[in-house]
Amino acid sequence: MRIQNISFPQQQALCVFPDKRLDLPQAITSLRLKDDGYPVIVLIGGEIEKQQAIETLKAVQTISRIAEEIKALVISGGTRMGVMAEIGKVRLQNHYQFPLIGIAPEELVTWPGGPRSTRFLWWGKQRWQLDPHYSHFILVPGSQYGDESPWIVDAATQLSKAHQSVTVLINGGDISRKDIELSLEHGRPVVALRRTGRLADELSRQPDRHKLITIVPADAEQRIVEVVQALLAVNE
Repeated sequence: MRIQNISFPQQQALCVFPDKRLDLPQAITSLRLKDDGYPVIVLIGGEIEKQQAIETLKAVQTISRIAEEIKALVISGGTRMGVMAEIGKVRLQNHYQFPLIGIAPEELVTWPGGPRSTRFLWWGKQRWQLDPHYSHFILVPGSQYGDESPWIVDAATQLSKAHQSVTVLINGGDISRKDIELSLEHGRPVVALRRTGRLADELSRQPDRHKLITIVPADAEQRIVEVVQALLAVNE
């Protein structure tokens, strides 16, 4: 397993490269985080659509504020795209200190001084840039997006330890659907923020959805706070 400090223009981020799932506990230890764990928010979603941009950006701001206030740790995809980039931007703008961990397939991403080869990429273009505002990264084996999903689920469990964890869905597509399925299999509750588009809105229209899925309007700031804090068993 490799460990590397990635130098971005405004900060350095600690990055670990586990070779197999059995390496994950060692990788997490190498991130030098708190020994007793954190409340964990897994933030999933993708590109922000123009029609839902206002509600989506407001929702990301709310989730970021919750994480800062309750001293939670946030896991997301870590690239400069959509919801994943927006939470990094909000964290920077507000000088928040909550740990923000990006988990992505190593073969699909790059960073300053990082790899440029595209031979593994099905779209035949450049790799996705890692977002420069994350505090930590776990870059895992995999040749397509979605390969990181089991790692995200396991990392959330290991990082939360005696605390609770929750998955928050903003918009989302097929990869987010896989993330949700794995979260539910592990008994992790899901909060889908309606009015952010795509999968989140699709779930809000399903009358027979899983009992661990809670639907909240993306612009209902206080309701989001109440639901997430309750699922994380945190009193403000």
